[in-house]
Amino acid sequence: MKIERRVGIGIRLKLFGFLLPLVFLLVGSVTWTVTEVTKASLRRDLLQRGAAVSRVVALSAGHSLLANDPLGLDRLVSETKASDPDIAFISIRDASDIVVAHDRVTERGKPYRPVPLLLSQGTFGDTRADEVERDGRRIIEYTSPISFAGRHVGIASLGLSMEGLETAQRSIRQRIFLGAAVILAAAFIGTLLLSSFITTPVKRLHQGVLSLAGNETFQPVPARSSDELGALTRNFNQMAETILSQKTALQKKANQLEEAYISMVRVIAASLDARDPYTMGHATRVARMACALGRHLGMGDAELSNLERAAIFHDIGKIQTPDDVLLKGERLSRAEEEQMKSHPADGTEILRMAPFLHRYIPVVRAHHEWYNGDGYPDGIKGDEIPLHAQLIALADSFAAMTTDRPYRQALSTEEAIDEILKFRGTQFSPELADAFAKMVREMPPIDETILKSMAL
Repeated sequence: MKIERRVGIGIRLKLFGFLLPLVFLLVGSVTWTVTEVTKASLRRDLLQRGAAVSRVVALSAGHSLLANDPLGLDRLVSETKASDPDIAFISIRDASDIVVAHDRVTERGKPYRPVPLLLSQGTFGDTRADEVERDGRRIIEYTSPISFAGRHVGIASLGLSMEGLETAQRSIRQRIFLGAAVILAAAFIGTLLLSSFITTPVKRLHQGVLSLAGNETFQPVPARSSDELGALTRNFNQMAETILSQKTALQKKANQLEEAYISMVRVIAASLDARDPYTMGHATRVARMACALGRHLGMGDAELSNLERAAIFHDIGKIQTPDDVLLKGERLSRAEEEQMKSHPADGTEILRMAPFLHRYIPVVRAHHEWYNGDGYPDGIKGDEIPLHAQLIALADSFAAMTTDRPYRQALSTEEAIDEILKFRGTQFSPELADAFAKMVREMPPIDETILKSMAL
């Protein structure tokens, strides 16, 4: 009996000496990893968000700056400032470095006031990000050149406060450290009383940690006892829930950022439509027609949402097209047609500035490709053309043909359908052209006058 008692005590001490450092190491490594990943993710999101907003301001300010439209610039500054509480300031200055629009009225008309650089945060395309201290606040300042029709007309500067980032990081660290402290305390107490049956539960905990750290689908570790080991397991599950809830919060923030980017591009697309009274509402109409066809083909809600957004963005590249080409009241010359044909590639470059919008790039780039390969800009054909791009091409052509232009009257619905079917197998997929024609003909009759002037 004495020998057995000594052996029992020795095993407990060995288990204590082996398992406690292991648990400390696992929990510590997971805590450090999650803290660092969360910190880096929040900072990366802040940098990308600021760069995207700065670039959008620069893109939107070009026309107003060149047209000497201070009201338009002030509206752009105030709406952008109001869209994000983390924006510390917005400044738009002309080519001579004089502030022409600022969220603080007192800064307008003054030379731009630079401050010493504390730390460079790198560049995002042609946007530079620097950490500076301005007016006693530590901020990230973004600088984007403003160009219009290939001409440099000014500079947009935007300051993004780091206070929100620091608050979020501090809150996440506190929760993670609290959860880690609870699990470590439970681990210390639990390992004092562990016995030979601990091997299987420890393996389960180890697998749970690996699952959590490896981004696998996490399943709570079963707690089948009411002793310290059960408490350890339950506290581990609580810590995992804390980490997963923070991950969910980060994903929600990422979704909000994506919606903010998309809303901003929608504003630009609407502004683009408004430049030409003959095509006002064109993007929205194309989106509705494309989604109606997608629904007719059996697409689900998620795919229809992506199709609708791609259709809204399909002509975004025309923001780079000069007004004398975009608004010309007669047929374009060959050189002007080539300028107009650059808008899919220009739209690609605009969407490339925001990572969340990259999924729409192939569709926006390919919406003028032809089924037989005679389209532009890449000359791809058949199934090489993304399905969403083919649907948008059909809706785009139909919307264009049924809208009045200065140099021609709009076609009727049936005339437009006949024209589309004439190009089945050349410009359009035969199957999709037939499906589109069938869908439109099955729709309730629409008054032709309304169809011609529709601005949805």
